[in-house]
Amino acid sequence: DRSKLKRKVVQSLIDHTYYNYSLVNVYEELSRRSSQGQYKNPNRKGLTTNFPAKLHKILSNPEFRHIIRWMPHGRSWIVVDKDLMAKTVCKLYWNHESYESFNRSLNGWGFKVRIQRSSP
Repeated sequence: DRSKLKRKVVQSLIDHTYYNYSLVNVYEELSRRSSQGQYKNPNRKGLTTNFPAKLHKILSNPEFRHIIRWMPHGRSWIVVDKDLMAKTVCKLYWNHESYESFNRSLNGWGFKVRIQRSSP
């Protein structure tokens, strides 16, 4: 009998406030976090930069705007040239030339791919 079941209401502790991260200066943020002791790996000197941090650094670099860039609204980004992405950016930041490997890393970190099809 469902009427006898008591439902427990759980209040969410997650802050869902929107923040436009496209305006964050990745170099200043990494420097700030480094000075606070975050992102330190005791086995390595300097910063340990994970995949999302590297991706943000790439997206914030104007040299790569013809390859990968933020969308105008700043909430997503687009790879303009997959071949150049693999041959230049992936080689520079991840020591491989495979767009498929880059795509697997995106999937592994929980990024969602949205394909926008152009109108006929």
